[in-house]
Amino acid sequence: MPHHLLICTGPSCRQEGAEEMLAALHLFLCDASLQAYTRLTLCCCLGQCGRGPNMVVYPDGTWYGGVDTRAALQIVRGHLLEGKVVTALVQVPE
Repeated sequence: MPHHLLICTGPSCRQEGAEEMLAALHLFLCDASLQAYTRLTLCCCLGQCGRGPNMVVYPDGTWYGGVDTRAALQIVRGHLLEGKVVTALVQVPE
């Protein structure tokens, strides 16, 4: 199933490691052969400053916060490959 990931790269998320997480996410998607089925869109701000790095996974609209490199791997394995929301990382937008 194709997914569309919105990744926040605003100032607050960048300070929290969004660029490093994004680089690792690219590798994880390639390793899982998901790059052809996953679209990444970088966003200036998802409006959840101080709770990032932030990611939204579509088509289901699941918001994740505090997405570091390790969390990105959990999301790829759990959410994208197995179809299971990684509940420990879910963030309800404020």
